Amino acid sequence: MKICIMGPSGAGKTTLSKQLATVLSLPVYPFDAIYWDMTGDEFQKNSEDFITSQVNAIKKTDKWIVEGAYDKRLLPFLNDCTVIFRIDIPYWKRVNYLIKRLFINRIKHQLPKETLVNTWELLRFSKQYDKRLDTFFNNHLELSSKVIVINDITLCVDICNKHRKKRA
Repeated sequence: MKICIMGPSGAGKTTLSKQLATVLSLPVYPFDAIYWDMTGDEFQKNSEDFITSQVNAIKKTDKWIVEGAYDKRLLPFLNDCTVIFRIDIPYWKRVNYLIKRLFINRIKHQLPKETLVNTWELLRFSKQYDKRLDTFFNNHLELSSKVIVINDITLCVDICNKHRKKRA
């Protein structure tokens, strides 16, 4: 099974992907780990060559979960996946989570560090996300049959189990 999980910053993509990975025994590939160099003190974008090589390596495998916000580089995964879970939660919940994440990152001194500036950018991105993703899917109608809107993680796990049983 190949699953894409899409949602704005602070929507719970990582939480959902970990739960599905446990239930379905699938490897998880966070798109942030492909797009961003996580080895430094601050977030730096990886080179296009690195991003392309990572995408190609994952696509060669026969099962995966890829989670991320919208980026054109996700299109190969979206074309190849079995299902696309689109997380749709209210903006105020995302704001709450992103601010909480900033403080937890600071308390634990995690790297790369979350800053007020990049948290503000994530909040702005998250606010505009739904419109941008709607536009993307309107331009890629071939993906519409794969999209399932999720606002309940438990429901998502149940749907995956049913789909897996149908294919078995």
